[in-house]
Amino acid sequence: MNRIQKIAIATVALSALSFAEAAFAADFSVKAPPVPVSPAYNWTGFYVGGHVGAGWGTAEATSNVGALINGFLPSAGVGFNLPVGQTQMNGFMGGAQAGYNWQSGVMVYGVEGDFSWSGIKGSTACLLVLNCTAEVKWIGDITGRVGVTVGDRGLLYVKGGGAWADSSYTAGQNLTIGGLGASGVVNGAVSDTRFGGVLGAGIEYAFMPGWSAKLEYDYYDFGKTDLSMPVVASGAIAGVGAGSVKFNLPINVNQQVHTIRVGANYHF
Repeated sequence: MNRIQKIAIATVALSALSFAEAAFAADFSVKAPPVPVSPAYNWTGFYVGGHVGAGWGTAEATSNVGALINGFLPSAGVGFNLPVGQTQMNGFMGGAQAGYNWQSGVMVYGVEGDFSWSGIKGSTACLLVLNCTAEVKWIGDITGRVGVTVGDRGLLYVKGGGAWADSSYTAGQNLTIGGLGASGVVNGAVSDTRFGGVLGAGIEYAFMPGWSAKLEYDYYDFGKTDLSMPVVASGAIAGVGAGSVKFNLPINVNQQVHTIRVGANYHF
């Protein structure tokens, strides 16, 4: 066997050995398991949850002073409205919601009810010498929702419907005229549960089976409402005496509220 033959035999042997090693490794190699794919979330069903947030808005009041004067002097025959004041309100809120969703393809339809306890309130100077306050004690609404799914677990939606708010309004002041030795107190208050409308939009994300979190903005318009505020004005003048007068002040209040809320829902 010459040298060339030996080299050829060695080359063939090495090639056969390399092929055998590759085949052996292929037989015992472990393939990586496929990455699991989470199924798309299904929004159909009932849910209940809670929320916290903040709100702000305005309560603008005017008074039909002409009607007030005519009440004391029927023959006066005057009629005019006097601006009372515009109260800027803000504060925190929190409450609960419940509803039902029905999903068809990427569209999600639903109905929802919300109730929030509110600390939205404010005060302002009014009628030159008085201090007026406005406070929203609670807000409730019933709305329809329409949304579209985003990815596997997201939902963008809009909502609209009817809303109710329980609000209170006060006017008062302690008055003192030092030169005359005179002092007085004016107090008035009225509460009202009013009906209005709400429009909103939000985003919701199913972060784990059965649970979702949401961020939502809502605009409430409760329009204008005529109210009659009982007012008591009492005073005294040194050396003369004291007295008081009671009357009903007719006011018209135009009120709007904005809210931003974050919340979580449990889906059954």
